[in-house]
Amino acid sequence: MPFHRPALGLALATLALAGTLAGTLAGAAHAATTERNPAPAVQTAPATAPNGAAETAPAAKVTGFRSARFGMTADEVAKAITKDFKIEGKDIRRETNATERTTSLIVKVDDLQTGAGPAVVAYILGHSTQKLFQVNILWGGAVNPKVDPNALVGAANALRNYFVAQGYRQEGMLLNAPVGDGSQVVVFRGTDSQGRMSLLTLAVPPKPSDDTPALPPSLQLSYIEKPNEPDVFKIEKGF
Repeated sequence: MPFHRPALGLALATLALAGTLAGTLAGAAHAATTERNPAPAVQTAPATAPNGAAETAPAAKVTGFRSARFGMTADEVAKAITKDFKIEGKDIRRETNATERTTSLIVKVDDLQTGAGPAVVAYILGHSTQKLFQVNILWGGAVNPKVDPNALVGAANALRNYFVAQGYRQEGMLLNAPVGDGSQVVVFRGTDSQGRMSLLTLAVPPKPSDDTPALPPSLQLSYIEKPNEPDVFKIEKGF
């Protein structure tokens, strides 16, 4: 399942990518055994939502992020950002991804999730339509290198618990699924009836064996309109 992320310099370059991460993470996590321990300090959750949690809630609808809706133009997204966060146009960064040929509107929000610290939100507009098709939100990492790991893990657990109760489809749902060596975890992955996805991932890089400081943990939440068909530039078959 492809996926998209914007860049605050090289360290945040992946935040504005839409066509790679979701597929890599979701596929690897699905293949990994759910019996392995996830990244440090992440609370263990059942492989599927508790009985009744998703069944009693109204069916989830992934339509974008807050006032920003999939299918909006750049101007419409900018107005939604101003409405949601009182951020004016001069504080909305616009970046172009040279590989995927998408455009991202990027803003920093100081207190989006209580306890998680500042976040960067990237609204990604498609290559062919120039309309919103994915939103990526990043905490910790390059956004806040001094983030408290315990606070970030707590935020991840709180968001997972929230999503579990929102009526996402049971089929294909992932909770606390480790990727690779377990330093990266798909904390939550769920889709609505139209296949639109919410994807929450936590990365806690292992401490190097030498005296090099460990990289700060990061938490990313993505809302994806078409996980299998991102609106990014691709070279046609037969080139």
